[in-house]
Amino acid sequence: MSEATLSSLDRKTLADFCSVLRELTTLVDEENAILAVPTETLPQSMIARKEELGNRYAHLTQNLRRRAAAMHEAGELDPDSLETDIRGLVRKLKENQTLLNARKAATALRVEAVMKTLAERERRDAASYDAQGGTCPRPKAINGGLHLRA
Repeated sequence: MSEATLSSLDRKTLADFCSVLRELTTLVDEENAILAVPTETLPQSMIARKEELGNRYAHLTQNLRRRAAAMHEAGELDPDSLETDIRGLVRKLKENQTLLNARKAATALRVEAVMKTLAERERRDAASYDAQGGTCPRPKAINGGLHLRA
């Protein structure tokens, strides 16, 4: 393959990589905004899009890595600028993971509270049946107070 052809492919790979990087960063920002509101739910389409972009990002990273040195020598790649953008994405992804972990913890607490309530109800209900499955008589209130006999 000629150097001109490689250079053309390199520019396309870099452009595709930068496009996916921007789109993924924007998507993670949107997802983080949704996750910051406890009552909001992530749309399934957003999750699928993030997965697709993540796969493309990984593939393009491998392709770019192979030719990064040649692209830098040719003046087509600014590694400092690209690194800054990648670090921005990593920072947002860490925030995303923190928000997701908080959601999981909150859900686990809710599930645990429901399970405890159900177990307590079952325990109370089981105590109100006798060995044959019939209901036990409820204790009658005894009239309290002062009784005087004349």
